[in-house]
Amino acid sequence: MAWLGVMLPSRALGLLVPAYFDPGSSSADWSALTAASARIPLAAIMNPNNGPSTSAKAAYMQAISQVRNAGGRVIGYVYSSYANRPIEQVKADIDRYNSYYTLDGFFVDEVTNDNVPAHLAYYGEIYRYIKEKQPTDWVVANPGINTLEVYLTQPAADTLVTFEHFTGYDNYRPNTWTQSHPATSFAHLCYGVSSPTTMTNYVQLARARNAAYIYVTDDSGNNPWDTLPSYWEQEVARIEQLNREAASNHPPVLQIFRSGANSATISVSGAPGRYILKGSTNLRDWQPVVTNVSPDGQFSASDPAQTELPKRVYRAEE
Repeated sequence: MAWLGVMLPSRALGLLVPAYFDPGSSSADWSALTAASARIPLAAIMNPNNGPSTSAKAAYMQAISQVRNAGGRVIGYVYSSYANRPIEQVKADIDRYNSYYTLDGFFVDEVTNDNVPAHLAYYGEIYRYIKEKQPTDWVVANPGINTLEVYLTQPAADTLVTFEHFTGYDNYRPNTWTQSHPATSFAHLCYGVSSPTTMTNYVQLARARNAAYIYVTDDSGNNPWDTLPSYWEQEVARIEQLNREAASNHPPVLQIFRSGANSATISVSGAPGRYILKGSTNLRDWQPVVTNVSPDGQFSASDPAQTELPKRVYRAEE
């Protein structure tokens, strides 16, 4: 049996966190990332040493595993020096990350925002190189300012960071072409924001500006990404609240398929956020099947060995 429906656009949010702090010395911050990953869509950008360093680090391996097991994603930082860094060095960093860690993609920093053919070819090649290694890897490119649509459509990225600064977000206006693409195509990074109230306002602005990923911190200085903000819990809770509101406006749609004599596969489409998939045989007693934090509102789960499958029903709760 299957229940089909129409998905409406969602403007729920996730956090894209430049986690440029070593889990060996900042384990509390990485533990906070893990805890938040069970509540909201979260991706942490790891950066051991302006890239992957020259060897795997046990503390990173443990931190990555914990965040991913909680439902979050971890992507590796590589820099491009605005297409001036030899591309073989960028590829070597990607290969080292892949040999050291199990990741969900890459964050390509210092990206150009012009239409110079050589620049477009450079970032297109990096994108293809990542996807050839692992087609499901998520590629985030960071020009840090408004850029050209071709970087997304070429493609050179799955997601573009179109704002990264310590001031000006109040008056920032994304290019009009961004409104014709999914919100998951855009992320905004704001640092040096001291006020929790301003942080809350910026989170609201990100959603209104069609960005699916936001991060606001009061950290500043030469490395404004070396610790989590003092209002971290407030930021997570605000995004969780917004996602809950989005989920209530766009109830999840379930498609249920028989995948064996006594098993079922359930596909869920809804707003990004945390879901608990439950099953019941009497519409009164509901048993959890799986808990999932989905960055795009889409996930599938199997419910094996259900002898009463013809009578079993499912629901997804936010």
